[in-house]
Amino acid sequence: MKKTTKSSPHKAPCGTGAGKSVPGSPSTETDPKYPPVVSYTLKNGLKLLILEKNFVPTVSFTMLFKVGNVDGQQGKTGLAHLFEHMAFKGTQTINSADYSREKVALDSVEEAAKELIAEESSETPDLKRAQGLRNKLAEAEKEADKLIVKDEYLKLYTALGENGLNAMTSTDYTGYVVSLPSNRLMAWMAIESDRFKNPVLREFYRERSVVMEERRMGEADPGRLMWETLISNAFTAHPYRNPTIGWMDDITRLTRTDAEEFYRTFYVPNNATLSVVGDVNSSEVIKLAEKYFGDWKYRELPARTYTKEPPQRAEKLVNLFFKAQPAVRMGFKNPGMNHPDIYPLIMASEVLTNGKTGRFYRNLVEGRQLALYAAAGASTPGNRYPSLFVIVSAPNAPHTVEELDAAIMAEVKKLETEPPTQWELDKILNNYQAEMIKQLESNSGLGMSLAQNEQLMGDWRYDWKAGEELKKVKPGDISRAAAKYLTRDNRTVVFLKAPAGKKKDGLKNQSPQEHR
Repeated sequence: MKKTTKSSPHKAPCGTGAGKSVPGSPSTETDPKYPPVVSYTLKNGLKLLILEKNFVPTVSFTMLFKVGNVDGQQGKTGLAHLFEHMAFKGTQTINSADYSREKVALDSVEEAAKELIAEESSETPDLKRAQGLRNKLAEAEKEADKLIVKDEYLKLYTALGENGLNAMTSTDYTGYVVSLPSNRLMAWMAIESDRFKNPVLREFYRERSVVMEERRMGEADPGRLMWETLISNAFTAHPYRNPTIGWMDDITRLTRTDAEEFYRTFYVPNNATLSVVGDVNSSEVIKLAEKYFGDWKYRELPARTYTKEPPQRAEKLVNLFFKAQPAVRMGFKNPGMNHPDIYPLIMASEVLTNGKTGRFYRNLVEGRQLALYAAAGASTPGNRYPSLFVIVSAPNAPHTVEELDAAIMAEVKKLETEPPTQWELDKILNNYQAEMIKQLESNSGLGMSLAQNEQLMGDWRYDWKAGEELKKVKPGDISRAAAKYLTRDNRTVVFLKAPAGKKKDGLKNQSPQEHR
């Protein structure tokens, strides 16, 4: 069973408050239901979660910020993702041969770039002048390049023995992860505190071009295009409608100045959680965090009162024509992860798709052989705000997307008339418990989960507490939730179809995980 914490929202389910920390006061979780996580909050608001696992001499770090594409300004979508790319470009002391001279060169690059963007964005751009400005920008970048020490940041981590150095941006959050030998704790603190306190966004416009190419590749990927079409049509007002990578028109006009302002607004210690899991001593971690992150300046965060999505009154059907294997994506508006109905909806998604015993597989894939696959999830694209209960599938030829859609909706309707058995619910809960135990084995996976739950849900224990809430769900609760939310007038559906006259032979099937 998939847990529900991978970009989560406001408050955890009710439970004990033991183990909560206040600035300057470390607290260790003592309830045996949970791992013995040490919580500590610096005076600037940075939250630390430390779990000592002294079995293997390695440690995993996750720095997670509560900022994703949902927090981008209209007209500047994609900033969260682009800044994540820029966070690997170094600081005033890393990747720079002489920052005082480099800063002057970077300012010249920014001036040239802004001139070019202004010209290209005008109603009647002068093509000759625009080409001259492109040449000016290229020359400015060439001069700035002379002061860059290429890939110094990455080489530092290679020398330190890194594993899994990476970052990710979602609609809800941005996270930075790496695992190191445990004797590299101080090195990580020194490098990452510098990274987030003093970033230098060098090579910004080249990296923007990389993102633009990534955007173009996504537009040629039928799986990604289906997700974007579904989400942008399902949401009419809330910023969840914007793709995490951003709209191409916005990306082409983003500036380094925009990214620096985004950083100053959201990359603050009181908007971050750091999890440290592995062969460490919690007291040492706290001491080093105070030393290296303690002077990171607290700043007030902006109000995030985004436009609420209005109730959906009618079914939305979209035909997407693409030379690819036909497929179906549908989304039903959910009430949000802080609403009690989310737990019956989570259980409903598992009743439908809990492995080979799930109703979709038994009845649509193996039974009637209508589908190549079928899967469901309770919350996409994010969890901080109400989102979508999604179902993804593809027809097994010669069946059509319309036939498959009718069969899927019939199975959804059966949730109302044929509530799940206690055996079905017990199997789901057993799988959830097994995943919780398995999660404890991975330092990096557990670290990411702790940081996400604390920063986005407000409690690192959310996975365990959610499990307790799921145990309370009765078959009738699932039927009532399905009747309330999984209705035609609350859904948006996208049919991927081959253009008329196009052959589908030899095309690869799209798997339900391709959007991740």
